[in-house]
Amino acid sequence: MKPPARRVWLVLHVSLSVGWLGGSYAMLVMGVVALSSTGKPLRPATYELLHISDTAIMIPGSLGALVTGLVLALYTKWRVLHHWWVVTKLVLTVFAMIFGYAYTAQGVKAALAATLADPGADIGSLEPGLLAGSVVMLVVLFLATVLSIVKPWGRTGWGRGSRSRSRAVVR
Repeated sequence: MKPPARRVWLVLHVSLSVGWLGGSYAMLVMGVVALSSTGKPLRPATYELLHISDTAIMIPGSLGALVTGLVLALYTKWRVLHHWWVVTKLVLTVFAMIFGYAYTAQGVKAALAATLADPGADIGSLEPGLLAGSVVMLVVLFLATVLSIVKPWGRTGWGRGSRSRSRAVVR
């Protein structure tokens, strides 16, 4: 990939990833508001905003981060399976996407349905679960951000193999 194209893809990837991380933080804040006693009158609106944030920020952000990350990994020196930090970041991204959909989004939908029917409804364990889900998402996305900056652990077996083959070609 030529440097101008790489920069465009990198800007897209960082922007979408930061947006996804910011959306996760916003969902955590909204979850805290819904849990607080001052947030009780705001619960239906808060869960509606959580649902909108999930569909308008989290889902597009996660898909965009995954696609741009794969393009960068496939067409730059980092490759997909050549560096442990890239592999780990890919696993974290896929985990966050699955967890976000299977756990957080479904909890938001259930809480929204319950509070729309009765704004004062006791939704029991759903609220702390939503908060915990938001914390998990925030931690996972923060770890992915750290991996992007620190780039720890070196090359995988595939990365070391390609490096020795390229040295042999140069000799």
